[in-house]
Formats: sequence, structure tokens, C-alpha cells
Amino acid sequence: MRIGFDDLMDRIPGPPTKKWPDGVWFARAFASDTLSVQLYTPKSGMYPVPPGVHIIYIVMRGRSHLKVGNNKHDMQPGDVVPIGVDVVHEFENFTRDFATYVIFWRSLEDLRNMKLKEQQQRNVA
Repeated sequence: MRIGFDDLMDRIPGPPTKKWPDGVWFARAFASDTLSVQLYTPKSGMYPVPPGVHIIYIVMRGRSHLKVGNNKHDMQPGDVVPIGVDVVHEFENFTRDFATYVIFWRSLEDLRNMKLKEQQQRNVA
């Protein structure tokens, strides 16, 4: 399987939805139970990040600042930035052409724990 950068860019922006009234500024390349790879082109603020996932950003084009806690990192093509689970972060001052791959992943242990927690919640309800 091969999913090209240009193919993903052609799918952005997606149409507005109830959940994303300003349009969808990401395109999914691949997804499984433990991994999701998307191309993200932010236009304002940040989209919510799923809880309990590890994140890796790989900048493809453009520039941005990535604010992680009180730290700001200059981002440029070729940069790879891992973000810990549930760490608050936000892209700021990005160029109009900014695009980054974002990889969301959970370990198999994370996935088992998440499913166990869901099952326990269903049993309580």
C-alpha cells in the first residue's frame, strides 16, 4: 500500500460537519486499532487529540511554532517531534502552507487497558 502526500492534500479541506464546522483540515492515510497516520494542515487553533495516545509529528512543509507547556519549538520541514500521552500542545504562527504528518499510536498494553476500562464501565451501567 502507498498513500502519497499529494493524494492526501487533495482531500483537504474536507467539508464542514457538525463536529468540524470549519471543515476538516486533516486526511487519514491509514488506521488500525493501535495506529493512525494522518496529514494535518492546521488553519486555526488545534483539533482535539484523542486521549491516551502517543503522538509523533513529522513536518513536511511550511513552518510553525509548536507550544508544549511553556516551551516553544520552531518547526520546519524534516523535523520529527514526539509528544507524550495527554501532553497539552498547540501549533502557533504557522505558515499558510504548513503540513505535518501526525501519527497517533497506542501500545498493545494501552489498548488492552482501554478495552478493559470500557468493559468495566459497561458492566457498571
